[in-house]
Amino acid sequence: MTDILYETQDQIAVITFNRPEVLNVFRRSMFQTLLNLFEKIEKDDSIRVILLTGAGRAFSAGIDLDEVSHLFDGTMTMEQARAELNEMQELTRRMVNMPKPIISAINGVAVGVGAEVAISSDIRIASQMASFEFAEVKRGLFETNGVMHRLPRLIGMGRAAQVMLTGERISAQSAMDMGLVTRVLPTEMLMREALETARSLAANAPISMRLVKQVLHKSYDLDLESVMTLETEGTLECIASEDLKEGVTAFLEKRVPVYKGK
Repeated sequence: MTDILYETQDQIAVITFNRPEVLNVFRRSMFQTLLNLFEKIEKDDSIRVILLTGAGRAFSAGIDLDEVSHLFDGTMTMEQARAELNEMQELTRRMVNMPKPIISAINGVAVGVGAEVAISSDIRIASQMASFEFAEVKRGLFETNGVMHRLPRLIGMGRAAQVMLTGERISAQSAMDMGLVTRVLPTEMLMREALETARSLAANAPISMRLVKQVLHKSYDLDLESVMTLETEGTLECIASEDLKEGVTAFLEKRVPVYKGK
């Protein structure tokens, strides 16, 4: 059985973690499969949005410990362990730097790598059955894939400290209350609504969406003037694009714009 399913529909790439019998825990090979898919999607102008979800009753319950036991059994040097962790972190880098928006439809438990992938997405929609855990402290471990950077920016420093220091389970409703997800839906509605959100994004101007994502990520570490400089440069890029002309023309003609990403 294929660990990761991939299909396209309506300019959307749908990626499904597909190990439902073990709650979609990640094999090491799945990291590289995802990196390869993201590289392919980035180069494909027909794909505007990426949608991630899990098969069965989990988004992903983390990493397959049998596949990474060598990190903890003393057989690797610290330099070897550092190199392997860096390879796994490449998934977070690729997701954050992906110029196309990524939606996670979180259908069940999201723990460890599952939670890390979810918070590396741009939009998170959860089913009522979803839950999150950042429970490394309960295992004598530490966050690796950008959690210390992403989580405080999503839910604030105080809440981030609480959920990481306690390792507590976060229900779907609590996740929405703290801003970790934007919507909570009945399980049977999750994929339908996630696909509808993805279609809505796919109808927008690709250049504009890329700029929104890029500047949002940069703005946290910049002062106001620096951010406005980025906004100016982004606006100038849009002014020079065919898509702006199409957007204005479509508005005046009272029709739906057809953007080309140019």
